[in-house]
Amino acid sequence: MASSRVVLSPIGWSAIVGGLATLLVGLVTLNLLLLLVPLTLLSLVLSEVIAFDRSTRDFGPNWFQWRRFENSSQVRIDGVGSMALDLVMSGPGAVYTEVFDPQPEGFEVVRGSPRLLTWWDPANPVRVAYAYRPRSRGRFRVGPTVIVAHDALGFAFRMTKLENRWEVLVTPSLTVEEASSLPISGRRAASEAYVRRTGPGSEFRSLREYEVSDDARKIAWRKSGIDKIYVREHEEEAHPEVMVLLDCGRDMRLGMPGSDCLELAVDGGTVIAGQAIGRSDRVSLLVYSDHPHEFVAPQRGPGGAEILTQAFGRATLSSGRFNLAGALAHARDQLTAPTTIFLLSSMVSPSGAVETAVAELRTHGHRLIVICPEVPALYPAEPDELARHALEFSWEPIAREVGLHVRQLEVQGVPVVRYVPAEVRVVAAELLELVRSAGSLS
Repeated sequence: MASSRVVLSPIGWSAIVGGLATLLVGLVTLNLLLLLVPLTLLSLVLSEVIAFDRSTRDFGPNWFQWRRFENSSQVRIDGVGSMALDLVMSGPGAVYTEVFDPQPEGFEVVRGSPRLLTWWDPANPVRVAYAYRPRSRGRFRVGPTVIVAHDALGFAFRMTKLENRWEVLVTPSLTVEEASSLPISGRRAASEAYVRRTGPGSEFRSLREYEVSDDARKIAWRKSGIDKIYVREHEEEAHPEVMVLLDCGRDMRLGMPGSDCLELAVDGGTVIAGQAIGRSDRVSLLVYSDHPHEFVAPQRGPGGAEILTQAFGRATLSSGRFNLAGALAHARDQLTAPTTIFLLSSMVSPSGAVETAVAELRTHGHRLIVICPEVPALYPAEPDELARHALEFSWEPIAREVGLHVRQLEVQGVPVVRYVPAEVRVVAAELLELVRSAGSLS
């Protein structure tokens, strides 16, 4: 690879411009001192730059051998990651060098430094080591490492890059495996909950003639006559599989940075996945906006929990709007067993023929439950009355739109559960528990 060119530093440019200006003044005034000093300065700068150019003529990536070690490839959003880099230079001589390992914008260095300024002798390796704390979830790249060689007087420099990028996946603060053992605290009483039982079985199967051993409560009085009495046969709903459907459309940016709708959805989805895996259910994940971003096939056990945790970490906002009908159709095509689908969405602008998609889900034995945040609770209370009214003016149209979409789903018999941000984990855990122990939601 060709060497980078020599670039004058701000000090070098200042020396040249100052020397030429002084030389011009000396020529105008015919002052011998003002002629000798700038000529000496210009000669010094020129000789230093030429010497630096010759000594670092082949400066480039081929001068260096590098090795990343003890590097974190997966870090929690509230955790600390480490990065270490060993460098060996094989150039012809020592050089004054600056080494910098660029960090993503969302990383905060908490110990050590990704920058090192040193006089580097080829006989001595250099180590750059630091610890960082990520501030946002997602997939990030560290590097490439930038190495800048300076001349001894700081008049010029050369720069090169080492293609040693390192990928770091920042996952939610709670892993799916940890969520599997979360205690379900503050459980609502059955009379206050949004769930009801429908007897020993909730799915109607058929009618048959009454037998002496049958429960009288099962008699279908409207279908029975004087000669024959019929009873209803039910069967227990079997939903051994759970799918978390994650809306990652652009409307999921609603809310405060760091606790917007997408982050809340990831938090709640992680708890649902963990609680289901903890009960030996199989759990799948679909991340969708106007098209599918990622699908994780049904998982079970600790290995599946790790796969799901990584997938939750990769979920990022999309520029497209959420197509609910398309998401349900895609989910239906991926599922092979009766599944409870938990949709975590802002419900600001779901599009598509939703009614048809919901009906087709039911014909395949699946059921849909929607979990969405209360829009006013996404923003902190303002102490100032004017600021409070201005904030309400901004979110009220969105809240009305969400309410309209929620009512449209409820008319189709789809349960919609609303939550405030602080309770998203509790609501998710309780909801899954209530769904597992009851036949339907109301």
